[in-house]
Amino acid sequence: MAPESSSPTASSVTTPPPFGAELAFALAVAADAARLVAGGSGTADVREKERADLVTDVDEASERLIVGRIRERFPRDGVVAEESAAAAVLSGRRWIVDPVDGTANFVHTHPFVAVSIALHDDQGPAVGVVHAPFLGEVYHAVRGGGAYLNGKPIRVSRTDAFARSLLATGFPFKQGKGNLDEYMRLVADAIRSTHDVRRAGSAALDLAFTAAGRVDGYFEIGLAPWDLAAGVLLVTEAGGTVSGWTGDGQPPVATGRILASNGLIHGELAALTERWVGRL
Repeated sequence: MAPESSSPTASSVTTPPPFGAELAFALAVAADAARLVAGGSGTADVREKERADLVTDVDEASERLIVGRIRERFPRDGVVAEESAAAAVLSGRRWIVDPVDGTANFVHTHPFVAVSIALHDDQGPAVGVVHAPFLGEVYHAVRGGGAYLNGKPIRVSRTDAFARSLLATGFPFKQGKGNLDEYMRLVADAIRSTHDVRRAGSAALDLAFTAAGRVDGYFEIGLAPWDLAAGVLLVTEAGGTVSGWTGDGQPPVATGRILASNGLIHGELAALTERWVGRL
């Protein structure tokens, strides 16, 4: 993997109130965690929580760093983090943390790896940071303040024909998270209906790439709150649309099922997945 390149610092980002302090904090902590991740690539300490669901000493060290800083700076806020969360907290101010999103990529030195930090409150996502150390990319967004990549504004794509769109997805490989065989048939349906489908192996980056216009839409099931929490804000602040799947009564951060797009193809993306929702 290439070394981490320069990225915007917390002090270089101008952001509107009321979440300026939280954004500066999240950017700084994500940068520190990203340096830790970049220095631990190819770690030998790899364990399986279940088949193909990996955790490493770097995941745990990154999480300790982030959670420790949050509890020191914002002691009254809740924290939901991948390696230590007993249950998702879905009300009040809470920080939602993925210390290494794309652990299988990280273990295999594949560069699609990110640190994801988000602040949610009872109105929804307020702050989101996705720091990809091996790509040299830092995405951030604040509610009402737009979305940015390395300090420059980003927007979703303008592709308005589903047949010309490029989609992204991930696979429900964890036990109990979906029917993989049927899901692969859905993916085949998506490939036949569009230009193609990509699989980065990091939901945070799939959403960041949607926000930046690199893909036109993204769909997935079987996700956890920390996979989505920062990315959903990136997409909406970049002008896109985020929703659940047909029949979902709660937002994606609660259900683990997400549709995200540039908005122009969202109806057709929803129609595509609706054909399969009952089989997954």
